[in-house]
Amino acid sequence: MKKIFALFFLLSLYACSPSGSEKTSGLLKPKVFAEKLKSNSDIILLDVRSSAEMQTGYIEGTRHLDYNAPGFQQSLDSLDHSKTYFVYCASGKRSGKTIEIMREKGFQNVAAMEGGLRAWNISGLPTIVPGNP
Repeated sequence: MKKIFALFFLLSLYACSPSGSEKTSGLLKPKVFAEKLKSNSDIILLDVRSSAEMQTGYIEGTRHLDYNAPGFQQSLDSLDHSKTYFVYCASGKRSGKTIEIMREKGFQNVAAMEGGLRAWNISGLPTIVPGNP
């Protein structure tokens, strides 16, 4: 039983590892998230916060899909399942749930930012604030 648990644990660590594989899955720290975004223009960035939260700032290049909006899951269905998606929210909770939903829907290349936009801001990474020059 211990061997099975150890094997499961190692496999789960491998599945959540974002590096060394074409598939991306799991949580990424903000600076790693930013580096991967910068180095790969094919990544699609999704912000799953509300429209009101978007007004407080967002990451450049973001596509907005409100997690709490009616039809959210149908919006996910309309996305290209073969693309790579990086998802974030305010704290990481909604983005974590979003990538779980996406995996259930057959998306292979998904990752969420650990700690959300709060952690991004604490890391000193840039955001765009509507109305600010």
